Amino acid sequence: MYHYFVRRRVREIFRRLSQGDYEFVVRQFAPGAEHWFSGDHALSGGRHSPELIRAWYRRLSVVFDGIRFEMKKIFVSGMPWKTYVTVEWVDIVKDRLGNPLPNQGVFIITMKWGRATELHIYCDTGKLKENLAILAAQGVTEAGKEPIQDNPDLRPERL
Repeated sequence: MYHYFVRRRVREIFRRLSQGDYEFVVRQFAPGAEHWFSGDHALSGGRHSPELIRAWYRRLSVVFDGIRFEMKKIFVSGMPWKTYVTVEWVDIVKDRLGNPLPNQGVFIITMKWGRATELHIYCDTGKLKENLAILAAQGVTEAGKEPIQDNPDLRPERL
């Protein structure tokens, strides 16, 4: 029964994310949570403060204006004090000329008592870098900026 409620909650979070309600999404993180995105691009790196996580979602909204996520599968395991959630997704987003810039990936979320303590995002980073380059060439300066992160040496691929 608990896993049912977690899946329902995750669906609500994705619904709000797809509506651009990033403040709601940021509030789902526990204090000191880790928000991490694989790769080496404007959205990559790790963040551990609400301010940097909020800044990351602001950047996401600027770079991929109108992005929507379609969840393909949700897997939940564990107990309320240590819950693991895996979400397979595809995104729906267009460049500034209306051309699709699709990608797909997986979110791996660790939760404690209903709040995210870790969010790791994995997608086709090669495709993402192409999409960011297209947007940068169309004048979206945020698409070409350095990652928003608090300590580049803590990225999982460097550990």
